[in-house]
Amino acid sequence: MIYLDWLISIVALIWLIVMAFFVIRKHQSLGPRWTWLPLLLAMAIRIFSSQAALMAAAVAVVLVVSERRHLKQKALEAMVLIAGILAIGFIFFNADIPTESGIGGVLVFWIAWELHYISGAESMTLITCVVLWPNVEFLLSYLAAGLIWAIGVRIKDGGWLKSHAMPMSAIIAFSGVIYLAYQVILLA
Repeated sequence: MIYLDWLISIVALIWLIVMAFFVIRKHQSLGPRWTWLPLLLAMAIRIFSSQAALMAAAVAVVLVVSERRHLKQKALEAMVLIAGILAIGFIFFNADIPTESGIGGVLVFWIAWELHYISGAESMTLITCVVLWPNVEFLLSYLAAGLIWAIGVRIKDGGWLKSHAMPMSAIIAFSGVIYLAYQVILLA
């Protein structure tokens, strides 16, 4: 089973690197199937391997709730949002601790998308990574990758008060590298 997890992780890292390459070098975003299909595949892997099945259920609830704006009535939209929040709360409090941290990450990335802090593709990519690596180590790797990028830009450009757009796809791919390097260190 551990070999399958490593194979899935290597394939996911290649996927992240390819996405980062196309966004940075080719200046084009890959289509929605580059985010939806990996997310659905990651959810299926977690459900059928019975690892973090509650994580996949939480992601399914988030996906349904995020489409609530297609409803024509505001009252129905609010009811779907409330039901989704209650369902995620129920799932969260019935999960084990690593799954809880993953569900927390899913919620943070979903809310960041809802508030337009990150794009839908970035949110889907991050949620896919959290489904594949449902523990706090990936979230910490993501934060470390963003911090390393921010410090590097500040040192390179000089000045701490300048703002710069973050190359999110590259940061997500770098966080995958950090996460897998940490997992290799844990095995040694």
